[in-house]
Amino acid sequence: MNKITKKLFRYYLIIAVCLSATVFIGFCGVLRYYMIHHHLEEIQDQIKSVKKQLEWMLCEDSAQGRGAYLKYLEDVTLADIYVINKDGSPFTCGKNPDSEKTPPDEVQEFADTIFASEEYEQQKQENSDILYAGMPVEIQGEVTAVIVFVDTLKIDRKSFFISATILLVCLLFSLILSAILAAFLANRFMHPIQKIATSVQEMIHGNYQVKTDVYDKNEIGILAKETDILAEKLDTADKDRERMQQMQKNYITNISHELRTPVTVLRSSIEALHDGMVPEDKIGDYQEQILTETISLQRLINDMLELSRLENEDFPIEKESVDLIIILEDAIRTMRFIAGKRNIQIHYQNTEQEWPFIGDYGRLRQMFIAVLDNAVKYSDDGKNIWVEAFTKANHYYISIRDEGCGIPEDKQKLIFNKFYRSSYERTSGTGLGMAITKSIADRHHIEIRLHSIYKKETKLTFIIPISIKEIENDTKKTHSPSMII
Repeated sequence: MNKITKKLFRYYLIIAVCLSATVFIGFCGVLRYYMIHHHLEEIQDQIKSVKKQLEWMLCEDSAQGRGAYLKYLEDVTLADIYVINKDGSPFTCGKNPDSEKTPPDEVQEFADTIFASEEYEQQKQENSDILYAGMPVEIQGEVTAVIVFVDTLKIDRKSFFISATILLVCLLFSLILSAILAAFLANRFMHPIQKIATSVQEMIHGNYQVKTDVYDKNEIGILAKETDILAEKLDTADKDRERMQQMQKNYITNISHELRTPVTVLRSSIEALHDGMVPEDKIGDYQEQILTETISLQRLINDMLELSRLENEDFPIEKESVDLIIILEDAIRTMRFIAGKRNIQIHYQNTEQEWPFIGDYGRLRQMFIAVLDNAVKYSDDGKNIWVEAFTKANHYYISIRDEGCGIPEDKQKLIFNKFYRSSYERTSGTGLGMAITKSIADRHHIEIRLHSIYKKETKLTFIIPISIKEIENDTKKTHSPSMII
């Protein structure tokens, strides 16, 4: 039995004992009142019976009968009975035949009270258990005498003790049974709480897959359900943390790998120039190689910095009212010049006049150029690229489709990963372009869908929300006039 169970059990015993004591004391008080009240009713009934008999005897004027009746009362009554005539001639009978016939002063005063009221009266003597009860005797409507009973107002102690003992035994028996039941219920009440506590202990030690297995339809059940939800969220957070740690390791590994090649080339070229091992006619080639590697290294560093900024939600981007059609056409004009060098045609189809939007002009243009650049790089000379813009279901749709090498199905979910590059031999780059594109789209609440058939085509679709109000609300949270990227 744990501490809380013991405390609950202790509280129950205190309450049960208090209730039992209250019931016992109340029962004894009620029983005593009932026994006294019953005794008073018996005395009143006896007085009425004696009155009735005496009135009959007085009417018959039977002195012999009165004597016999008084003798009978002397044998059976438990009280002293005084019959006091109106003319003051008293006579007595009862359980003490040796007493004087003249009633005590208290009895005489009580009899005078009855003569005055002509009704049944009862009175308890102060500081004692002696009770006076009396009733007038009437002959032809006139009070001629008074009957006075003097008795001790006592309860039947034996009956009272037996009744109280029976009740006490019943209460003790009930208390024992209820204590056993209380211990059982306390343990049952604490069982789900112990399960929850065990689950919490498991979570403290890193086991977030634990379940409470508590399904009660009460507050404890709600607590258990919330604990299970907490465990699931902690498990998800732990897996995300492990994934992020692995991504950081991979990121560092990829950065090291990407930096190693240009740095190695630069070092070897500079060392060769420094040591004078390069013929004079080759010095220009070495210098060109150093410049090329330096530009590649600078582009890699810039892309890494750009991606880091975009992935940081606290880093604001400049959003303003723009026209997506103008941004898209600007990107197409830029890429047509590059595609033309390889005789690749970019076909643009648009039925819309303008698409108002809240966003960063430069970032959105960079997003479209990155996708168009990939379409050009992964297409053979003389191929075609189709760009289409249309509106559907409260969204803008921009699709870019090429006739390039396509992406294998098992690689399609990797293209937005950092440093991912296709094995297509003609391509080169940092492997961060699509990751940057995805980050720009996420910051503008733009969904990207990919459809690719290996060695045939690739189609990438931007789904852009039209609701300017929703975008403006987001802009208020992220826009900072003092910071422009």
